[in-house]
Amino acid sequence: MDAPTVRKRLRGVYSHEEISAGAIRMFLKASERSRVVDIATEVGATPNHVHLSCPIMIGTSRPVVGERLPELLGEGTVALLDTPLDAPHGSLVAGVLRHHGATVRPFPVLSASGFGDDLTLAATLRATRSLPVVLVASGTYTFNDECPPVLASYGHNVVAAAGNGGSSRPWWPAASPSVTAVGASAPFSGHGPWVNVVVDGVDVPSTVGLTQSLCTGTSFAAALHAATLVPVP
Repeated sequence: MDAPTVRKRLRGVYSHEEISAGAIRMFLKASERSRVVDIATEVGATPNHVHLSCPIMIGTSRPVVGERLPELLGEGTVALLDTPLDAPHGSLVAGVLRHHGATVRPFPVLSASGFGDDLTLAATLRATRSLPVVLVASGTYTFNDECPPVLASYGHNVVAAAGNGGSSRPWWPAASPSVTAVGASAPFSGHGPWVNVVVDGVDVPSTVGLTQSLCTGTSFAAALHAATLVPVP
């Protein structure tokens, strides 16, 4: 019988700033690293308490989240599971949280262009399960409208966007019974009995540094709701 194939991994230990910026990458240029640290500062993202040894899949440009993420991230924070902060979506969602007084702990479960996988999301949900509020500002439909099995056991502390498809089809992980699904009071919002909260998702203010933007979508509605669930420092 042939020996099993072993997928090789690289390991690296990254600085507090790289982790807090949500921008851990292979071969990241120093100038790019400085820029994402600046963005993290502008949205009020704070560094984690420990260095993180994070397995990186060879040939990819983002981390495969492993077991070593710190589970205790501090009170009064929202863990943001989204794109890196140097991507527009991640920075604007973080800006909504910051605008409304929440402290942001970003975890890049998606690429800058918004692609990800349920295994990475599940690993990060497991690692952040002790934090009072975890925001998932993304999601997906499934071909059978059922929750991906790997995500089924998480959610008691999760706030998730209901999606912008204007449909009653379940949008995962928001539609999980243990997740708080947040829709927007607008026609584009996901809707149905699986949506738990509806807030204003049009022209939601987001502050990044000295710049304020008005953002529309259930991602920003979910961020607005998540910010109300943590005590303001």
